[in-house]
Amino acid sequence: METLKILIFNWRDPKHPDAGGAEKATYEISGRWVRDGHEVHWVCGSFPEASRTDYVDGIKVTRIGGKYSVYGLSALYYLRRLKRSYDIIIDEINTVPFFSILFAEEPKIAMIHQLAADVLFEELPWIQAKFWSIMEPVVLKMYRNIPIVTSESTKDDLISIGIPQRNIHTINYGVNRDVYKPSTEKSPAPYIVYLGRIRKFKGIHYLIEAMKQVVEIVPDARASILGKGSPAYEDDLKKLVNELGLAENVDFYRFGFGDSLRQKIELLQKAWALVFPSIREGFGLTVIEANACGTPVIATDVPGLKGTVKNYETGILVRPRDVNALAEAIINVLIDEELREVLSRNAIEWSKNFDWDETAEHVLTVLKDTVNSYSLM
Repeated sequence: METLKILIFNWRDPKHPDAGGAEKATYEISGRWVRDGHEVHWVCGSFPEASRTDYVDGIKVTRIGGKYSVYGLSALYYLRRLKRSYDIIIDEINTVPFFSILFAEEPKIAMIHQLAADVLFEELPWIQAKFWSIMEPVVLKMYRNIPIVTSESTKDDLISIGIPQRNIHTINYGVNRDVYKPSTEKSPAPYIVYLGRIRKFKGIHYLIEAMKQVVEIVPDARASILGKGSPAYEDDLKKLVNELGLAENVDFYRFGFGDSLRQKIELLQKAWALVFPSIREGFGLTVIEANACGTPVIATDVPGLKGTVKNYETGILVRPRDVNALAEAIINVLIDEELREVLSRNAIEWSKNFDWDETAEHVLTVLKDTVNSYSLM
């Protein structure tokens, strides 16, 4: 088997306004497969002004339905147009799976970036979040007999709900070190950034609350919030900035995946630290990108981040939702130049352990092994 025809079900594609780390990882991995001669078809939800069919760096993208209807419409599209057309299917699970195991005939793997239960308690009314916290393990166990690709931290979560360890294949994300690299100068004034989606579970409000304490010790400290996401949450954050009197210390940049990449990298390079106060992550891709820019990371000690931040080696880990601890860590990094330089040097070296080519090859091996096993049945 020299090349594969691969079908990916994912609720968003790289051009979607709400695309995040999961979509970026899938794009980086599948783009390398296309480069090496494999065929990739990405079926996902649509968004305003999006074309139904598109090509993103050689990846064929078909957009069907919206945030919720994409699941059922993708199944119908497969049954009517794509059935038995591919060597293997990747069912990418971002909270809700596509249930390809119920309707698709080709061999399949699941790709799971993180479990959602903890996150949903931050994003949804309690009763809805509670319902999904009960249903998520039930749904995921439907995939227990096929290969699952995930991060090391999510592997532990999957094992805890009854997924056999033998079916779980762990990967690291990667970083493009020819793009993400240190600059010659940091910002002359104390400067930190948050880079990611603007969603409540990301804990950005804790960062803003911590900044109130930071500027009492470091008056010229500045923080930039880089990202797109929930407009309502972004409005709440801006109100919080004004209520705390931080208008001169905190600003916002509306960046999405693929937007102004050069400017995002410049801000990462200038920053004295990246602050990532999330409640939970699948991997923490932005952490490694910041590290490659020579920027240490202050993050919460939660799954997906504690595996990518080496405490007091490449950054600092703090308790989630602990504003005081977060403020103390930020202050320490801003006022201690020696600590900052050590963390920065270590961060650059640490980032060299993460490579998209290796990740893509690892997942491709899982795909080929799955196809070969299926053909022997």
